[in-house]
Amino acid sequence: MTHPGKQRTVLLAVREGHVDPRLLTSALALCRRLEADMEIQVIAAGATPPAEMDGFLQTLREAGLPFSLMVKSSMRRRDLVDYANAHEHIAAVVIDSREGWEALAQDRSSDPWKHLACPLVTAAAPDKKQH
Repeated sequence: MTHPGKQRTVLLAVREGHVDPRLLTSALALCRRLEADMEIQVIAAGATPPAEMDGFLQTLREAGLPFSLMVKSSMRRRDLVDYANAHEHIAAVVIDSREGWEALAQDRSSDPWKHLACPLVTAAAPDKKQH
């Protein structure tokens, strides 16, 4: 299917150790609803994405969904917000949770997410301690 007008992109930010199937399927479903491509930024210690993502990447290939993949050793939440805001084709940012990013950020006193110019989708699995 061709997309009329400018192409939209869903930015999926995945942190090593926080790869949840719900996160991945939510990002894929959002791409389908928006008729958008996917840009995946993985924060991992190594040069390759975590093995937990292999099946998801294969699903993207089989579905024919255009995607790009970049692995970074670190990324602060402010970096992610600045990147998304600088690229007008990014229609939404998908992350596992707003929690936990603070440990990666040096700017703990501020909340960069409130400056994000597009929707922020959190797709973490519900906490097992909840009723």
